[in-house]
Amino acid sequence: MRLKPNKAAVLLISGTVLVLTSCTTPTNSSKFSDITSSIPSPQMPNVVCLDLQAAQDLIQDQGVFLSKSVDASGQGRRQIIDSHWVVVAQNIQVGAPIDEGKVILSVLKEDELDQSTACNNP
Repeated sequence: MRLKPNKAAVLLISGTVLVLTSCTTPTNSSKFSDITSSIPSPQMPNVVCLDLQAAQDLIQDQGVFLSKSVDASGQGRRQIIDSHWVVVAQNIQVGAPIDEGKVILSVLKEDELDQSTACNNP
């Protein structure tokens, strides 16, 4: 019995895939854990009294690219130009581990710093 060319190609490819997958070596999980344990975990820097852009840059230097900012005045204003806002509080202590989206920075406009207990000298 002679196979049509396309069926023969399918069988040849299937057989090759079976042989290749059966020849692979299992992943050594200890090597993977050694690599991941040597990667330092991101830690929260002190960003209080920095402008919001500089604070976000420092957090990104740690490898965390998503942080949040909230208006510390309670007015719910959006921070459109980050460099015009100053961080007056951070929700995570300096040196504590941080992760994406967990950092929340409380901010005030530059000209409102006299209301802040953390940054009264701009």
